[in-house]
Amino acid sequence: MMNFQTVHIISKILKKLKLISVADYILGIHSLIKNRKINRDFLLNHKDFPVPPARLAFDAYGNIHWPSYFDQGVNSSTVISDIINKEKITSNFKVLEWGCGPGRIIRHLRNLLKNDVELYGSDYNKKSIKWNQKNIKGIQFIVNQLEPPLSFQPAFFNCVYAISVFTHLSEEMHTQWIQEIERILKPGGLIIITTHGDLTTNRLLSHEKHLYDSGKLVVRGDVKEGKKWYQAYHSPKFVRHNLLKSFDILHNGRFDSSIQDIWVARKKEIGNQFTINFI
Repeated sequence: MMNFQTVHIISKILKKLKLISVADYILGIHSLIKNRKINRDFLLNHKDFPVPPARLAFDAYGNIHWPSYFDQGVNSSTVISDIINKEKITSNFKVLEWGCGPGRIIRHLRNLLKNDVELYGSDYNKKSIKWNQKNIKGIQFIVNQLEPPLSFQPAFFNCVYAISVFTHLSEEMHTQWIQEIERILKPGGLIIITTHGDLTTNRLLSHEKHLYDSGKLVVRGDVKEGKKWYQAYHSPKFVRHNLLKSFDILHNGRFDSSIQDIWVARKKEIGNQFTINFI
C-alpha cells in the first residue's frame, strides 16, 4: 500500500499533467464496481432512504459506498446535535450547514435536534442542492458561490456548522468565509467546524510540516478550489490565532471516529458570558 507522501507525489504529477480529473473519474468507476453488491443490498434494505447520484457522492466524499454514507451521516449528525442541544433552543432557532454537499449529515438532524429548529443547507455544487431540494424535505437548501456572501441577513443564524469545508479552501477564502460566518451568526451564536489537524500530519512533506509547526496554513492547490483534491491543513496555532481569533473557543478535540479535528466556538457578545459543557 502506498504511503501518503507517495500519493501526494503522484497526485502532484497528475495535477501538472492536467490528468487529475481523468484519474478521479477512474477512481469513481472503480469505487462503483467494487461496492456494487454492498450498495445493492443497502438499497434493497433501505427503500425509503434515497441516495444521491453516484457522481455527486464520489465528488463530495471520495467513495460510492451507501452504508458509509448512511452511517457516517448518522454519526456526524449525532455529534452536531449533541452540541446544539446543549444550547437554549427557543422559537425561530436557525441552523445552517454551510457546504452540505448531497445531504449526508443534515438529513438526519431533523430527528435529533430538540424543539422546532429551522434547518438550512448551502453548497456551491448546484447539482447537489437540486438533488437535496427534491429528495430531502423539511430543510431549505440554497446555492452559494465559492466566494461569499451568502444570501442571508446579518445575525440570522443561531448556529453555523461546516464539516470538512475549510479543509478544501485557500487562506484567502478562510479569511473571507470566517468573516461571512461571523456576519450571519447572532451574537452568542455557535460555529462548529472540522479541520485537518495533528492526526493528519503524517501526510505532510518535511517542508510542509515545518510550516504547519510554525502555525501556518498548509495548502495543496493546483486544482479547482473547493474540490477534494484541493487540501488545507490547519495547525491548532493557526485555528486559535487566525481562523477563530475573533470567537470564544469552547472546545477542540477529535471529530467522531474521523482523523479530523472539531472546533466549537461562540460569537462574542459584549456584556454577556456564555458557557457550554462538553463530555
